Amino acid sequence: MHTAPSTASFSEDDRLLETLQRLLTLTAPELRPTLDQASTWVAEAVDAEKVDVFLYQAEKESLVALGTSDTPLGHQQHALGLDVVPLANAGPVSEVFRTGEPYLTGHADQDPTQPRGVIDALGIRSQMDVSLDVDGERRGVLAVATQQVDKFTERDVRFIRAVSAWIGLLVHRTELVEQHSRESARRARREAGEQVARLTRRQQEVAALVAAGLTNEEVAERLTLVPGTVANHMEGILRRLELPNRTSPATWAVEHGLYRSEWDEE
Repeated sequence: MHTAPSTASFSEDDRLLETLQRLLTLTAPELRPTLDQASTWVAEAVDAEKVDVFLYQAEKESLVALGTSDTPLGHQQHALGLDVVPLANAGPVSEVFRTGEPYLTGHADQDPTQPRGVIDALGIRSQMDVSLDVDGERRGVLAVATQQVDKFTERDVRFIRAVSAWIGLLVHRTELVEQHSRESARRARREAGEQVARLTRRQQEVAALVAAGLTNEEVAERLTLVPGTVANHMEGILRRLELPNRTSPATWAVEHGLYRSEWDEE
């Protein structure tokens, strides 16, 4: 005989499904706005006053809230400088990161390990923290808090652990996009440098001045050359870069960073 699921179970499943569906819609190319939005949605899902996605930054030896809910308590935390948690300091967030074990309390003010700023300045009473893994590596903590006493349950912790796994996937996806963008930019700079290196220094100067709109005669005067020499340089530029006409080197010089706008004023 099968027992029908309770209304509470349906509510829990619906809440989780809706939150995960919203997280999947996030497409911002930068990490911080993505995590800010994710934190805000998680806060709405569990009726929390503050949610943070803390990620470990080795250079600071700290967990840094790279995502925080758009809530008054979230803004207050940043204003007070409580968005950075040094691992050297005791506290639930750093302990969860070290051990991977979740944390739950409804009376944070009775926990001697809690930072005083969290208790006194933010007035946190209920808090749950779960570890955050990215591509199989523990990278941070998803922290949820409110000023209400006994707000969260073990059921909420299970919910947040499931959400944390999806946020880990979100972080991984966003970091891959950022990495791809950086690699593409480096590759473009390298290829541009290789293109520029195909020209002699004098040819680079000629191409840059042509991009500034100067005629062969004006380029010759600027570089103390005769017009025929400038024409020879132009032919060399077209040949080395395999460009079709005089307009092409001008466009090429702009695209490859040889042109300087201040030359127009000389």
